[in-house]
Amino acid sequence: MQTENEALACQSVYLLHQWIETVFTQPRSEAVLQQLLTSFHPAFTMVTTAGNTVTLDAVQALFHQHAGSREGLRIEIDACTVLATTPDSVLCRYRETHHQAGIAQARWSVALIEVVQQQARWRFLQETAIA
Repeated sequence: MQTENEALACQSVYLLHQWIETVFTQPRSEAVLQQLLTSFHPAFTMVTTAGNTVTLDAVQALFHQHAGSREGLRIEIDACTVLATTPDSVLCRYRETHHQAGIAQARWSVALIEVVQQQARWRFLQETAIA
């Protein structure tokens, strides 16, 4: 049985990707963009499928620059599994598949999500492309 923090972290995985899809597909999604950006811890870092490490500043710039630029994008999340928990964080693994123009690109991702006072904030993300 999941703890409350585990459930909040898994819910955050789904919500965050719904918001990403909205930001990328709808040109005027400022309210959703703000929800998305406040979901990241100020010290957030990410390792991309190409092996590059990026900071929150780079992630924020990406969302601002590409808002509304990916019409038809659909992001599917499944297989969300809790790998480990501490009193204030949850480590989740999930599969993320981007569908656009008849092409599907999938990746496995591992996210460290801090949950404090029932608020989930993403601290770290590592993505690995699925060939």
